[in-house]
Amino acid sequence: MKNALIYYYNINVSSIHQKNDVYYFNVENNNYIFLKYDYSDELDDIYRLNKFLYQSNPCFYQIILNKNNEILTFIDNITYILLKFGEQSNIVSLNEIIKLNNTVMPLNKPKRDNWNKLWCDKVDYFEYQITQIGKKYPIIRESFNYYLGLSEMAIALYNNTPKDNLYLSLSHKRIIDLYNPLNIIVDFRVRDVCEYFKTKFFSSVNIDEELNLFLTNNNLTNNEKNIFISRMLFPTYYFDLYELIIEGKEDENCIKKIIVKANEYEKILKKIYFHFKINNNLYIEWFENFNLYERLLLLLGLHF
Repeated sequence: MKNALIYYYNINVSSIHQKNDVYYFNVENNNYIFLKYDYSDELDDIYRLNKFLYQSNPCFYQIILNKNNEILTFIDNITYILLKFGEQSNIVSLNEIIKLNNTVMPLNKPKRDNWNKLWCDKVDYFEYQITQIGKKYPIIRESFNYYLGLSEMAIALYNNTPKDNLYLSLSHKRIIDLYNPLNIIVDFRVRDVCEYFKTKFFSSVNIDEELNLFLTNNNLTNNEKNIFISRMLFPTYYFDLYELIIEGKEDENCIKKIIVKANEYEKILKKIYFHFKINNNLYIEWFENFNLYERLLLLLGLHF
């Protein structure tokens, strides 16, 4: 790989660290990542957006073109992309997310705001997959219907919410890496905030204070409040871990750390619902009358 970097980028690297087909190295106090990246129709849009974002905020990674002025480099029939970045903090803050959400966008691509299709496709595939491999994963098999129920409520609320007064903003596929251009999408501005709260909660971080401040000071429209609840309902945290387990990257037992928090997370969901309900014409029967966690315990037949 060192010879390829010299040939295609005129970069002479003394040492390279490789992890899961990703190459990391440092040259003249600049950090680089060289990774596999499949071609997509949105790649040119991603590059143009990256140039704009880097000019306005040097925290963003830069996509580095090769000697042929191309985004992708072919090596042994595999396509790679090179990213350059400075020192990055591993701590993601709510203020940082909101600031990025307020960034003026020069274009509305790559767009990911059709949650109904994305969610339905994901859930339908997982439902089919469970019928094929469920016996191998008893904890997933017994808990899946609970998270399917949350998904169905999220999709129903999304579909029943008018789509006017929903603002698009700079968002992320996942909020772990805020300044990586390959992680950036255009979506409803509540997306990142919801994923931030879900990620912190299921990482055993107390979100009460930050959530209270957000609920009190947010400037969301009524339709955005519905979409916010919908996003908080959809269990990305469970499905992300589910995929890692099915791919053999995590042991099935690790999903217990999600399941044991279901009751407390329901309380968070209901808190959000009743806060937004005050000034919003919103009624969801489950929030008013039911506790799905009791159903989960019945499905599992045990306490972890």
